[in-house]
Amino acid sequence: MNTVRTIATDEYWRFLDRTGDASYQQTPEWSLARSTDWEHEPVGWFAGGDEPVAAAVIRYRRMPGSRLRFAYIPQGPLIDWSSPDVDDQLTALTTHLRARRVFGVRITPPLTLRRWDSATVRAGLADAAVRRFSDLPPDAVDEAALQLTELLARRGWRQIVGDPDTEASQPRLNFHLRFDDGTEETALKKMSKTWRKNIRKAARAEVEVRPGGRDDLGEVHRLFVETAERNGFDPQPREYLEAIWETMGETFPGDFALHVARHDGDAVAANATARIGDRVQGVLAATSAVRPEARPSNAVYWAIIRRAVADGAKLLDLGGVEDTLDAGDHASGLIRFKAEMGADAHEYIGAWDLPLQPAVYRAFATVLPLRARLRALRPATARALRSPAKTLRRQTERRASPLASR
Repeated sequence: MNTVRTIATDEYWRFLDRTGDASYQQTPEWSLARSTDWEHEPVGWFAGGDEPVAAAVIRYRRMPGSRLRFAYIPQGPLIDWSSPDVDDQLTALTTHLRARRVFGVRITPPLTLRRWDSATVRAGLADAAVRRFSDLPPDAVDEAALQLTELLARRGWRQIVGDPDTEASQPRLNFHLRFDDGTEETALKKMSKTWRKNIRKAARAEVEVRPGGRDDLGEVHRLFVETAERNGFDPQPREYLEAIWETMGETFPGDFALHVARHDGDAVAANATARIGDRVQGVLAATSAVRPEARPSNAVYWAIIRRAVADGAKLLDLGGVEDTLDAGDHASGLIRFKAEMGADAHEYIGAWDLPLQPAVYRAFATVLPLRARLRALRPATARALRSPAKTLRRQTERRASPLASR
């Protein structure tokens, strides 16, 4: 029988050191960076021994005007989902949460349901009959993931489908670049000829990629805002980057890296990554539209790949994409970029909610987005002055979610 209890940060990191594969979102440090919005609690699952057999960082958000809380486990919990104890471990989790006045919980295990190899994705992009990933036969289907979704459904968990805010923070479709034998040569062979050519273009254009620091955050935020406006999402304030640097940039027990690409002295691209064990994961990416011919994005990612290989990482998690393989769709450009890098597409099982108090859960899902919209009223008004039609359309299309930011 499993039980769940709070554990100290150092005990939690000892578990991460043993497992060697977790998202930065499942660290106490990342939760501290998001502490303005959430409380957090590291927990471990115990099955009679002194060491946890599973773990998670649970984040809590209070129901306005109440002591009740919503629980959220991004990119987790860190459970062996093929274990016969999974059902008991989920029950132990809900028992723990009920004792903490939780009325609903969301989990988002990064468990692959279907996989498409990079060559398959590129073929899909070239086929006019293929519009979405569902039109493309996968190269692999994970039976354990299928069984888990069936178990969750039987136990009353609800899959969150079609919610844009959930997709923004926990996308179902993600790209993974694996380092098969840990050499730069193999990583290059996985890339398309165009991708390798663009690395050389960046070198000829004298794009310089160097490690970034706190003094670079102003330029990184400028790039972040430009990228957000170009792609139609709301940028986080500079304080967001400052909080990340404060909790992860200098004292993070894993490895946190900021890469900044410069051309003629100007910052034109920036990427932040975090490594836990064998996994390197993108935290943020930003690129200027100025001087695209210098190929700064290729230069930055090549620097990240080289560092990951040198550090002995086995996987670079490149993050999420939209569900489109339509070459005429603007969003397909990012998919092509990642597929031609040699990365494979992975469809996760998605986000699942369990309402422990259904009436309160429904009220929370209604009230919280309204408060978020009030907080965002001032910047939204400023955007409306620049582009009224676009802003109105985006606000109309945006659906309510209890998790507007991760």
